[in-house]
Amino acid sequence: MCLCPFTVSTAEVGVIERFGKFNRLAPAGLGFLICGIEQIAGQISYRVQQLDVRVETKTLDNVFITAMVSIQFQVLQEKVYDAFYALTDPRRQITAHVFDVLRSELPNLELDSVFEAKEDLAFSVKNALSQTMTQYGYQIMQVLITDLDPDQRVKNSMNE
Repeated sequence: MCLCPFTVSTAEVGVIERFGKFNRLAPAGLGFLICGIEQIAGQISYRVQQLDVRVETKTLDNVFITAMVSIQFQVLQEKVYDAFYALTDPRRQITAHVFDVLRSELPNLELDSVFEAKEDLAFSVKNALSQTMTQYGYQIMQVLITDLDPDQRVKNSMNE
């Protein structure tokens, strides 16, 4: 039996598989694998990550608006297994939920109301994401609508 050393960086955890089946989680620092039997399937970061999503949709008064949404999230330490094995691409899953919420809520508001409801929209996105992503091992820390940009023609007419 030959042991192979490996390291896991601070604020990360290594996922170890034995013959392709989950075996254990390796904490930060030096660890050892049984060569040829175990392998590092991947590593998961505990750091807060940010995903920026750009959503274009129409308001109630038929104005196209582009919303920039920043989602801050992290892996829950007690759900690393779910975070690693449940979703192939968690960023795409989060993006899909942001699109779903904003494209269902923004068409019910007029352009002026959209700017006033920015915090309510962010709260709606956070609630929808939290309900879904917690079961997959992700905690949604914050959702910020960082920019609301109406169509250029609308901006030009507002400035006249």
